[in-house]
Amino acid sequence: MTINKIAIIMRSKNEQPYVREALENLLAQTYNSYKLYNVDSGSDDGTLQVVKAFSESVKCIAPENYIPGTVLNDMIEACEEDVIVFLNADAIPQSVDWLKNLLEPILNNRADATFSRQLARKDAFFIVKDDYSRTYINESDSSQDYKKFSAVACAFKRKLWDAVKFYDDGYAEDLVWAIQCQRQGFHFKYVHEAVVQHSHNYTIKGLFRKKFRHGIVYYRLQMLKPSLLWQAYICSRELTRDALKAIKGLKLAEIPYNILYRMTIHMAIYRGVKLAASRKETEL
Repeated sequence: MTINKIAIIMRSKNEQPYVREALENLLAQTYNSYKLYNVDSGSDDGTLQVVKAFSESVKCIAPENYIPGTVLNDMIEACEEDVIVFLNADAIPQSVDWLKNLLEPILNNRADATFSRQLARKDAFFIVKDDYSRTYINESDSSQDYKKFSAVACAFKRKLWDAVKFYDDGYAEDLVWAIQCQRQGFHFKYVHEAVVQHSHNYTIKGLFRKKFRHGIVYYRLQMLKPSLLWQAYICSRELTRDALKAIKGLKLAEIPYNILYRMTIHMAIYRGVKLAASRKETEL
C-alpha cells in the first residue's frame, strides 16, 4: 500500500497527569513517519500547554461545541493523509513499537482498520480491571473484532471514512462507525501487541450517563429492544460472574460496589433503549 504520511489525531480535555507521558511515548515510537494533529476542548489543568509543546497543529474548541463524531469528522477533513490514527491524550503507549504494531495489518493490506489492547490503570476499580481483561483477550476473531472497536487508540485507511463518516448525533460514535463499516464489508482487526494504558473510574452518575447514551445507540442499531426481563437476565448472569471472580481473587470488600456498578450499567442501557423506542428514533 502506497501511503502519504500518517496522521495521528489526538483529542484532549483535562488529561493530567497522563498527557505528557502519552506524548513522550508517542515521540519515542520506532515508526515515526506521521504528523500529529491535536484538538483540545477546553482544558484548564495545564493539558493544553503540554500539547502545544509537542505539536505544531493544535485546534481549540469550546467545551459546549464538543460532539465526538463532529470533531473527528472535522479533524479528518482538515488533513490529507491516507491512514488515520486516533490516540486519546490520556492513552499511554506501552512500548516503542505500539504504532508499528498497530499499523502493520493496514500497511500490509490485511485489515482496513485496527485497534489497540487497553490495559486498565493500576488504580482502576477491581471490576473495571476484570472487564478489560475479558474484553482484550489474546485472540483476534476477524468476524467479531469490530464489535469491540474503540476510537481510544486505533488506525484505519482513509477510504473507510470516505465511505462512512462518523456518527454525529450523540455518543458511542466509534461503535456506530465500526458496525456501519462492517456492514459495507470493511475488515477490522484487534492487535493484541499494540498496547495502551487507559481506563476511567467513573462515578455512578457518570457511568449511568455513559451507558444511557449507549442504550439509545443500541436501539438505533437494531441491537436491542426494550425488555426489562432480558436486561435483568443478562445483569444477573454478570453479577454471578463478578461475585465468583471477586471471591476467587479474595476481593470480598469489592462485591457491594460491583453490584451497584453492574446494576447501574444495565438499568441505564434499558432506559436508553426504552427512550429511543418511545421516540421511534431512526435506525442507523
